Amino acid sequence: MHLRTRSSLVLWLALAAVPALARANDVSELWTARGEVAYARGRYTDALNAFSRAVEADAADADAQYGLGLALAKLERWEEAEAAFARAATLRPGFTEAAQARDLARQHIGRGLETQEATEVAGAAPTVPRKRWEIHATTGFQYDGNVVLAPRGHARGGVDDRGDEAFILAGGARYDVVDRENALLRLEYDLYQTLHLDIDDFDFRSHRVRATGSGAVRPWLWVGAQGGYDHFTLGPHSYLSEPFTMPFVSYVGGNWGVTQLSWRHSWDTYLSNPFHEVRDGRTDQLALSQTFYLGDARALTFGYTWGEEDPDRRVGNDWELIFHQGWVDYTFPLWWAVQADLMYLYRYDDYTKRNSFVGFRKTRSDNEHHMYASLQRPITEHLSTSLVYFGTVNPSNIQVFDYRRNVVALLLTVSY
Repeated sequence: MHLRTRSSLVLWLALAAVPALARANDVSELWTARGEVAYARGRYTDALNAFSRAVEADAADADAQYGLGLALAKLERWEEAEAAFARAATLRPGFTEAAQARDLARQHIGRGLETQEATEVAGAAPTVPRKRWEIHATTGFQYDGNVVLAPRGHARGGVDDRGDEAFILAGGARYDVVDRENALLRLEYDLYQTLHLDIDDFDFRSHRVRATGSGAVRPWLWVGAQGGYDHFTLGPHSYLSEPFTMPFVSYVGGNWGVTQLSWRHSWDTYLSNPFHEVRDGRTDQLALSQTFYLGDARALTFGYTWGEEDPDRRVGNDWELIFHQGWVDYTFPLWWAVQADLMYLYRYDDYTKRNSFVGFRKTRSDNEHHMYASLQRPITEHLSTSLVYFGTVNPSNIQVFDYRRNVVALLLTVSY
């Protein structure tokens, strides 16, 4: 069971990210809010830049497309405005304001009205305020080729070496207590659950509660902190309790990207065997990431994390480690409104104490390779589907920790 934990958490993080693709992402929401503020203050060029950034971050965000149309209309770019309004009306069936603005733009293109008349029409359709809350739910089915993370070289067909199917249930909600141009206070909750058809000792469940507060020291510099509590269950038993705090600083580089530096500190308490009163202790992670916006709903992110796990009891020496982790992620649109996401992550675990599994003859070192890919497509305004792949190859210098794993999942997400 000790082999299962971290890879299960990594898989949860990968799959839990998929439902967010079905709704406006955080970057798009931030730029849409800035665009609305600039538009309300009459800064239409600034509004155009902000709404353009929102559309680049999420081309399926109807509010961002609508705001883009309004800013373009104020600047008398009517053909582009008509196209943006049309996209907003298509993305959100029943979006009456976008449809009306589209028709008005078409009339002005055809009539060639004077600048003043054209400008007045742009104000005929007021902006739609962003929701301060959202809820989402996901269900699906997956196949896991190595449920218990059996080492490579096990006899094929053995009980510890077989794959299994599982149902997936997930959901969550967020509420923005404060949502301003220069400040954000957000509360979030997420649930994730796998239900295996056969190997139910490895059913996995997580509850995550988070609060995030951030503010702009300068328009381009944000500082904040996130705190929360994670609880994980494996099989019928509570497995891990993890309160954490994470201060961060972000540099918003105009139209080209975001740079973020964060430090995460948690205290891990294992609630059942084999790690109960063995592996409990602190975990620290220092991470630096860079995102580049490439236009046309494309984004490239890469980063590096240094971390340390330090059990507070000597009996946990097998699990004392320092790790180095690097990753690269690329999101881009495909045909038929499909959004693709590809990620590769490499992690090197350097265990600092001689390992008891080999009679204390040597220390352990692992080279983890994680591959993630997803294809997501909206079906309606509130419904989307995703096909997800997650793979792991973990060569270790101690054979019992050496494994491979492949997981494929088909998911359906509803969001409001």
